[in-house]
Amino acid sequence: MASAATSPPPSATSARIQNVVLQDDNLTWTYVRDQQSGHAPINQLIFVIKPAQQPRPSSPTAPHANPLIICRLQEDPVRAPFFSLHLLTVTDAVLPDELFLRVPLLRASGLPGHLQTTPNNEVDVVLSIKSGTGRAQFFWTHVVRPLLLCLLLLSRGDVSHTTATEQQGEPWNVLTTQDEHTVRRYADNLHRQSKPRRTIVLISGDGGIVDLLNGRRTSTRPPTPLPHLLALLPLGTANALFHSLHKPLDTPSSGPTPLVLALRTLFLGTPRKLPIFKALFTPGSRIVSYTSGTDKKKSDDDDDDQDNNAAAPLTRHDTAVSVLYGAIVASYALHASIVHESDTPEYRIHGSKRFSMVAQHLLQQPHPYQATLEVQPANPASPSPSPSPSVPGHYRHVDHTTHGYILVSMVSNLERTFTISPATKPLDGTLHLVHIGAVDQQKIMQAMTAAYHDGAHTLLAWDNGHKVLYDEVAAVRVTTHEEDARWRNFCVDGTIVEVERGGGMVVERVDEAIFSVLVDDKVGRRGGRVV
Repeated sequence: MASAATSPPPSATSARIQNVVLQDDNLTWTYVRDQQSGHAPINQLIFVIKPAQQPRPSSPTAPHANPLIICRLQEDPVRAPFFSLHLLTVTDAVLPDELFLRVPLLRASGLPGHLQTTPNNEVDVVLSIKSGTGRAQFFWTHVVRPLLLCLLLLSRGDVSHTTATEQQGEPWNVLTTQDEHTVRRYADNLHRQSKPRRTIVLISGDGGIVDLLNGRRTSTRPPTPLPHLLALLPLGTANALFHSLHKPLDTPSSGPTPLVLALRTLFLGTPRKLPIFKALFTPGSRIVSYTSGTDKKKSDDDDDDQDNNAAAPLTRHDTAVSVLYGAIVASYALHASIVHESDTPEYRIHGSKRFSMVAQHLLQQPHPYQATLEVQPANPASPSPSPSPSVPGHYRHVDHTTHGYILVSMVSNLERTFTISPATKPLDGTLHLVHIGAVDQQKIMQAMTAAYHDGAHTLLAWDNGHKVLYDEVAAVRVTTHEEDARWRNFCVDGTIVEVERGGGMVVERVDEAIFSVLVDDKVGRRGGRVV
């Protein structure tokens, strides 16, 4: 692997401060250099680093040998480089006690074990530069790498140069995506190797996760006893898995930003088994993807050439598929159509708004999707998956011949505030079915709006007998009866699969640990197998 940066990246902004005060939701301080005041909202504070104990200064006027370092993330949604990291060294080593009720303390003698390269662990950083609005490279260069360097230099006893950017001695590998196959090739190679466990820092969206899950081939070696560890830094559009894993900690109105939460988990998190499912497809099914004419020409830094991308012709690529693994959702009908038809450069420049834009277009005249839906009920008493869905007699037929929305979810949220499955808890490994029949535009919009209110759509029922079906399941089988290929698309964690006429998909739980994932320690104590 080659480093993504061709020249040393900019360092974090460093300053020495004192007289730190917390008032309401704001931190204030005085800069030592000029006695000017500074301030920051508390939701920008990642953590406070307390370096390992060192000898006391030789004289009262010497710099404090064991300073506290406040790590702050500033985000700018409009102007590049979009992110900046500030390392604020508290010269008097005094912080208000109440600050530590809101901001974690990182007692550090260096990098945490899972971010160290040792004979038993290696660290890979995967930059998906086209995820979301294309800011993964900026986040790595301006935030993650300087923060890693800060802790690396602390391990060498060098507190005074925590913003250094020398390249030598960096104990991690950086992989930058070159095309839509980069992560899958990496994953295939990863599963073929007998090297030690890896920590994979995934600066990506949900698509990077599904690529890692499906990169291995059937001929590769079986999973290692200690699965590779994922650290999620959400730079995609929806970031469903990240938001679902952090839902108990997230308060959008006043709490830390998602990227602040992600950085806390990266350095302070606990590994837990990542629950997964598999989707089996009928013969003749194929993954559908598109590339634009500018994709191959686009450089890592040319992130804003959106007008050219929007106008470029699209080339379709089909890849045969029989099974996909997922960790988020599998769907048919409206959800799959929205994901499929919004996955173009023209819509991607709008970020998460692209989904609602396409939904409005599709709902101008809702399509009644013709399909057979069958459900295998969950067995709460059994922690393992139910018998194979291929065995007859385990399915219950859902009494609808046309459908508006069919989604099987292993997560609670599809977006930060869009709760698709309110009963799902982080790491619980359950599957929940959300089904809406072929209702009119008003009812579909009512359901989608209600999902933004803590999953209230699951309680909806209408006068004509239609209601939202919401239930835990062990498996789901969908068989489409559509003639037009446009309405025969299925979605697994953002990957679109088109099936043949009369084809379909079976979704079932899997009790295999392909990866573990870093979660906040509070979430880790509530559920999930320790790995």
